[in-house]
Amino acid sequence: MLIYPDRHIPSTTPPDRPDWAAAAAHIPSDKSISHRALLFAALSDRPVTISGINQGAAITLLIDALQQLGVLIDFDRYSGTVAFHNSLRIMASQGLPETRQERVYLGPSSAAARLLIGVLCGLGVGCVVDGDETLRNRPFDWIVEPLTELGGRFEYLERPGCLPLRILPAQIGPGRVQTTIGSAQSVSAILFAAIAARVPVEIAYPVVARDHTQLMARGFGDAVEDRDHVVTYRPGQFQVPDTLTIPLDPSALAYPAALLWLMNRDRPEVSLRFEGVCINPTRIGFFHWMQSCGFGLEISPDEGARGEKVGAITLKGGGTFKAQGMHGKESLHSMIDEIPLMVAIAGLLPGEAVFEDLFELTFKESDRIAATCQMVRSLGIDTVIDGYAIRTTGGQRPSVQGDIAVFNDHRLSMTAHVLMLAHGLAGRIPGGECYKTSFPHFDKCLQAVFAGQI
Repeated sequence: MLIYPDRHIPSTTPPDRPDWAAAAAHIPSDKSISHRALLFAALSDRPVTISGINQGAAITLLIDALQQLGVLIDFDRYSGTVAFHNSLRIMASQGLPETRQERVYLGPSSAAARLLIGVLCGLGVGCVVDGDETLRNRPFDWIVEPLTELGGRFEYLERPGCLPLRILPAQIGPGRVQTTIGSAQSVSAILFAAIAARVPVEIAYPVVARDHTQLMARGFGDAVEDRDHVVTYRPGQFQVPDTLTIPLDPSALAYPAALLWLMNRDRPEVSLRFEGVCINPTRIGFFHWMQSCGFGLEISPDEGARGEKVGAITLKGGGTFKAQGMHGKESLHSMIDEIPLMVAIAGLLPGEAVFEDLFELTFKESDRIAATCQMVRSLGIDTVIDGYAIRTTGGQRPSVQGDIAVFNDHRLSMTAHVLMLAHGLAGRIPGGECYKTSFPHFDKCLQAVFAGQI
């Protein structure tokens, strides 16, 4: 049973044969690719239609911000289709409309805010970018500083390094910059600025992370090389297609997948295939980690769409299990969103596990190192924090230890759901509906699997 402050979900015993296939209809499209598709459409010189957009709050806030800036967008929430009738590039070349707002609000979405700052900086569009208290407490200096080196001009309106941030009209030029944080958002913000300004840049970065922006820019006609920790960008025959389609989000799929695996550890006959999933190697580290722990998995690639790798993921029950840890920055960035879920699962399996090199988790929606450990402890899973590492001993059995604190972090909320449902636990998750940030129909997905009994 899961109880929210504003609604009560009655306790029930899961059916003997959950309808796992019913989950497929509710898996959202990829959040990271959705962000980038919206911003590439905003840089197009002709109308663009995006089908199957992720409809989590992190995406709808970016759509709202683009509309506030004067972009004419039709958003069909039923089908997930977004139609752009003009763009920021066209508006910037023709003169920005008087009706546009000069302050945009991105709620808690750091990706939307940081990438939009890059686009606006590259176009030379003045604007104030702001967010909620969660976002105001997260760092922005590591994108502002390299953009400033290229000629961008900014003003922090309250605290140095934090939102609200005023972007001042300026023209950026070519150059080489070094990012200091191992985050795809830092490289992508700079790359979007260069794409918007149509200037060549080189971006040195410390660790391989998600490369969706590089792949899409190359697929749309620009010259992008990414080797030896340097992205080299040269403007080419850039043209965004009239239509874009977003694949399913592997980070969202991780939660119903984990639930299936945990509930079918002794059922090798169980098998479920998900088609049309983003299988970019920088995104599916969680699935390879689960495979290393002994869970059954097959990944079958299809033809890529505009440079992205798309394919099928097949989950299989049964297996011989052992807890595994994680170390290395590149490994982290291929599974960075799923670390809370992995820590929780490792606590259930035989053995011990250490998750190292987790520094980048300290500036997610919460300090995910501390928050993850507190959340799993409230579910009876002991962990130890050692600097930027989390240690856990396997073979533990979850139990509810009072309210489950998820710190308004969608990844923690979904992890708590999975552990509780997999073990038939009852409890209360204050603010648990924050999963809507990335997986708007997570509740419908679970209810479909359990035949509406939760």
